[in-house]
Amino acid sequence: MQLDRTSAAEISALLEQASALCDQSLRTVKVHESLGYIHVYGRLVGHFLGHSYTNILAPLWQAYPDLEPPQMKEGYSQPVASLSAESQAAIGAFIEHVSKALPRIKELLEFQEGSMPLPFGGFPEVENSGAQIREFLAKPRFRDEKPPL
Repeated sequence: MQLDRTSAAEISALLEQASALCDQSLRTVKVHESLGYIHVYGRLVGHFLGHSYTNILAPLWQAYPDLEPPQMKEGYSQPVASLSAESQAAIGAFIEHVSKALPRIKELLEFQEGSMPLPFGGFPEVENSGAQIREFLAKPRFRDEKPPL
């Protein structure tokens, strides 16, 4: 079955608008919701955008190449991980505070040694978490590396 060009153009336009609204909804969720919602909704958005492209738009544009938006014809290049100035400043403020606070906390805990046993990894685990955030600021990334087996 061959789809006529008028229907193909309408489908393309409808999915382009849906994609823009989907992207905008994800930006809104990122601002107003907690991390769990963002993670789940981001995955769902990725599925919608990916499926609408591979299942509908790619075959449609193959049949009618003139309907494919120019930006879709450009080759894909992996984005460079970088943080906004606002994110850098917020993380920097946290690191500055924690760099002063953690040594003092360690000092207080050592002074009171044995009076309060700390669960799990104790103070070193907290200290390591702060160091990992410092590393993230220095070298932002989109995904965590998979831990060694």
